[in-house]
Amino acid sequence: MSSPRLALGRVGFCLLMGWSSLAFAEYREAPGLTKAVAEGKLPPVAQRLPETPLIVKPQERIGKYGGTWRQALIGGSDDLMERTIGYTRLVRWNPEWTNVVPDVAESFSVSADGTEYTFKLRKGTKWSDGVPFTANDIMFWYNDVLMNRELTPAVPRWLRSDNDPVVIEKVDDYTFKFRFKQPNGMLPWHLASNWGADILASSPAHYLKKFHKKYNPDIDQVVKNAGATNWATLFLAKTGIGAASARWRDTERPVLDPWKLTVPYSGTTQVVAERNPYYFKVDPNGNQLPYIDRVTYDVMGDVQSVVLKATNGELDMQAQRLNSIETSIVLADNRERGDYRLFKVQPAWSNSMLICLNETAKNPALRDVFRSKDFRVGLSLAINREELNEIVYSGLGRPYQAAPRPGTMLYDEKLATQYTQYDPQAANAAIDRAGFTKRDGQGFRLGPDGSRISFAIDVLTSRKYQIDALELIKRYWREVGVDMQVRPVEQSYAFARMLANDHEGLVWIGGGGYDFLGLIDPKWYFPYENQSAFGSAWGIHFQNPRDPNAQEPLEPGKKQQELYARMLQTVGVEKQVEIMREILAITRDQFYVIGTNMEPDNYGVVKNNMKNVAPQMPDTAFYQTPGPTNPEQYFYE
Repeated sequence: MSSPRLALGRVGFCLLMGWSSLAFAEYREAPGLTKAVAEGKLPPVAQRLPETPLIVKPQERIGKYGGTWRQALIGGSDDLMERTIGYTRLVRWNPEWTNVVPDVAESFSVSADGTEYTFKLRKGTKWSDGVPFTANDIMFWYNDVLMNRELTPAVPRWLRSDNDPVVIEKVDDYTFKFRFKQPNGMLPWHLASNWGADILASSPAHYLKKFHKKYNPDIDQVVKNAGATNWATLFLAKTGIGAASARWRDTERPVLDPWKLTVPYSGTTQVVAERNPYYFKVDPNGNQLPYIDRVTYDVMGDVQSVVLKATNGELDMQAQRLNSIETSIVLADNRERGDYRLFKVQPAWSNSMLICLNETAKNPALRDVFRSKDFRVGLSLAINREELNEIVYSGLGRPYQAAPRPGTMLYDEKLATQYTQYDPQAANAAIDRAGFTKRDGQGFRLGPDGSRISFAIDVLTSRKYQIDALELIKRYWREVGVDMQVRPVEQSYAFARMLANDHEGLVWIGGGGYDFLGLIDPKWYFPYENQSAFGSAWGIHFQNPRDPNAQEPLEPGKKQQELYARMLQTVGVEKQVEIMREILAITRDQFYVIGTNMEPDNYGVVKNNMKNVAPQMPDTAFYQTPGPTNPEQYFYE
């Protein structure tokens, strides 16, 4: 999949890429809903839809009603439901990931200075229980959730101007404004991407007030009956704030999603969601969506179980847990047996594995070593990426650094390819230039404190191919006199170590390969947050200078942080891209992280009788794959 160009121009009333809003003389619905209307259980379809439903252009053609979409998730913390049946927001990414388009908001606009956004909702949109969705729901979220310190101790960065939180003002029942003291040029991108931004379209005030102490005088009894610790804990569990899986444990909560939960994600072997009869979208012929009646998720224990279900033909459409180098060949070999075809999911990140040496490490000797650009260049030149590609990636990748992908607006060939050649002689010369010429009796180089340059790199236990790659790199680096140990760790432990700035090194998939991903999640390009593992303490400083683990960055990183702060206040993608190019120019010069190979395309499975599934799509949590491809228009032939 070639990376699409960004749709440029001022954010405005976006009705793009096949999305539109019109009224029909006559609407149609699924047969089961027609029966419910005849029995008096539901009002007619025209009364269940908004005055101007959102029209979704099908990927291939108008679909048919019926069927069950079978998927599988791994119990515990899987976000598959969020991505497939829960991607409902004020605004969302269009399928091509070139712009933000309206979703439950009928339109939105931004002031010229980027300080005020106006959102207009679709009049007549209803929650899944038939209660109208209005600006009052937004104001409840703002006044009683976002601004309530028991529920939201800190307003998210993307909803603040420096330390000042957004001010939301109701204009009328279907219109409201976001006001910021400083420009917030990237708000639409955050609304479409960020975990937590979905809460604006999933806070039914009439339901959640039952669990809020401000509105329910009997809240203590409610908390006791629920077995909760306190009202805030219960409320957060009902909203899903802070835990993606929590949203899917309450079958009573009304939604705006295409399917409504009927069997919860709580102590069950299968999660079930049924058609939402009040869903606000239709196809171009006036057929209310979704086409598919029902969605099920089998709760599995590991990735291998999900892969087995796919190859047995027991998954109808899914990429998550299948989209890896290890499973691609297995999926391809079993297409006939499983009666499925493959669709391409192109990694939106740049690299199969980035190597981050922590320049803010707590060990002062290692910190001095890691801060030497010549040392990092030498290690990069010591890696035989061609051999690495053949042994670990089955020849599917190619040498690449942490850089945007070719074909994107931010692509920089020098940044992408510098220091990727395998040259042990040049590698040794670079490390010599760094000043580490002395060696011990085993040939290992000595650091500034006279001890061997020796360090460990954290790698997730779940990423076997990265462990294998790192073991090869350990051998390459031994040849130039550097002692590296491979340390497999669990993901939660890796995150905790970054947050505390305790790691010496870390490997990760990385780099914002797509344009929007580079703008929204630039952590591998400059010290942006604690997960900028090449300088976690610098990144922590950018997010919260008062954090005890924060360290003020060196001048290049400080300049990048200043540029990014300016970009956050800039309106217009063209100007934002210009600033990001300045940031990347510094990244190119600093060479913070060592890339290995570009991540090859991965694949998902889709049954041969399932239609309207895009043949290729970006793959990242920031795109919420496959949510923007409109699963409500998938159907069975």
